[in-house]
Amino acid sequence: MKNIFVRVDDRLLHGQVVVSWIPYLKANEVVIADDEYANDEFMRELIRSSGPEGVTVHVKTIDETAAYLSDDNKNRILVLLKSINGLKELLKKVKISNINIGGVGAADGRKRYYNSIHLSDNELNILKDIANDNINVEVRILPKDKAIVIKGN
Repeated sequence: MKNIFVRVDDRLLHGQVVVSWIPYLKANEVVIADDEYANDEFMRELIRSSGPEGVTVHVKTIDETAAYLSDDNKNRILVLLKSINGLKELLKKVKISNINIGGVGAADGRKRYYNSIHLSDNELNILKDIANDNINVEVRILPKDKAIVIKGN
């Protein structure tokens, strides 16, 4: 699993990811793990076509993503989820050692946690619970930024 990087970013595959994260990680595959988009043919094709040249983009359900990551895969994979709840579901199915929180926008019930990262109390508690399972949970918008580590309870 050392070649897998998991990022929660509600914008999914967008400019910062394409220009900064994919080159930084030397990722040659991106997996969008999202049940809604995986079951929407138009969105699936739109997202697949937005990937940079030389990078394969998949749009899979959470279950499909877990199965895909469990295979003996030699690629450098960036997994993008748009929610903390999606991350929680993925972690029930597959072991991941590092999580990056990179873009969670403002919404009802959320407070500004750091820069453009907004979390509800429940989302922050989920991340702390994840950190309690010896999983590194960091907040970092761009690779050059200093990581803010979320500690367990």
